[in-house]
Amino acid sequence: MKTAFAVVALLAGSAQAGSLKQLLDAADQQNVDRRISAEQRRRAAAEAVQAWTSLLPSLTAQAVWTHNQYFATFDRPKTNAAGMTLDVNGNPVTSPGQQIAYDTLVIQPAQQYDAIFKIDVPLIDVARWYRTGAASAAEAAAVDREEATRDLVRRQVVGSYYAYAAALAVRDSAKRSVGVAQAQAQLQEVRANAGAATELERLRATAEVQRNRQVVSDTESLVATSRRSLQTLTGQDPGDAATLPDDDLRPEPPFQELEKNVDSLPQIRAAEQDIVATSRSTDANRLQIVPTISGQFTERISTLTGFTGQPASWNGGLALTWRLDGPTLAGFRVQSAVEATASLAAERARLVARDQIHSDWQRLNAALQKVEAAKAQLQAAERAAQVARDRYAAGAATQIDVIQAERDLFGAEVGQIQARTELASARLSLRISAGQPLQVE
Repeated sequence: MKTAFAVVALLAGSAQAGSLKQLLDAADQQNVDRRISAEQRRRAAAEAVQAWTSLLPSLTAQAVWTHNQYFATFDRPKTNAAGMTLDVNGNPVTSPGQQIAYDTLVIQPAQQYDAIFKIDVPLIDVARWYRTGAASAAEAAAVDREEATRDLVRRQVVGSYYAYAAALAVRDSAKRSVGVAQAQAQLQEVRANAGAATELERLRATAEVQRNRQVVSDTESLVATSRRSLQTLTGQDPGDAATLPDDDLRPEPPFQELEKNVDSLPQIRAAEQDIVATSRSTDANRLQIVPTISGQFTERISTLTGFTGQPASWNGGLALTWRLDGPTLAGFRVQSAVEATASLAAERARLVARDQIHSDWQRLNAALQKVEAAKAQLQAAERAAQVARDRYAAGAATQIDVIQAERDLFGAEVGQIQARTELASARLSLRISAGQPLQVE
């Protein structure tokens, strides 16, 4: 019980993990796709061991009880080592008057008990040798595929984390807009009471407050869904805070340089191992027409002694087996198609990996430009909003000018958040797709 309470306390203490690194580590342990890929890797490893153990000798033990309808025996004269018949005293029979001794042999007992122990040893089975090689290649492919799944999950976590951070930032911006709109509504209420504002201006200010509250409701929903998505991916609650990193405006290496690393990516290695596995399976199917040689040793203990009179006996030997049938020959074409499909799948995986690197690289370059533009747009919108407020206070601008300037400011804030989010997400996505370390904290 103490151990259980300690585990519960540990889980409760770590129920919320706010940093991206903590969430990535949690996803490595708790993400369902990661756990499925780990089980698939374990299965492939077990199948490889199973294939290799098929090359080892096998032992079969069998116990049989048989009830026979009829009981049959046979009396056989006793003989000595020289083959001479013995009498009841154990002496060789030399005269017709001596009484011959007999052994009773059981030809068929009423109750028959048999114990059979058999050892089979595969000596030459070329097709089975190649199948073990195919299983080993399949295990290697499963290991690489597990790593590829990890990269895919990391991409999802990175995207969801920054989407959650962006949703939080947009919500904060929307709440600030509500505060500004409420201040404007209060001002218009005061001016209306003093006769300095019209009913239309007061109603516009009230409507603007309600419009901004609707935006806040939308952002609250976006925050909740983003948080839930991130929790589903990682198995942990990200908490109430998620911040975007400082804008990293450094360019990444050229696409041509990043593309050179494509063959070392786990999904490409897995596809190459699939080719090896299917090639060995194809060779194994073709080699089924090669004869196999096996050895066997059998020890039998039985109440049915037969004519030998011995309750235990053994036999051993070699067996050469050769089989040729239509399905085996037709299977050659099937395996050839499977092998060709695996080669094409590897080619497709390589093309997809290159396209992903190219897409992430282009997305990052666009994000670098967007961040600069969004920053300048926000500065201009902030200045425009301040000018509109000042001009309205001086009577040189209308209420519509102030409302529009505040809306433009909110839009600029959202645009900057989106640009920063895309920059952070694109940089880490590019590093994942190019097989580079993430370097997150």
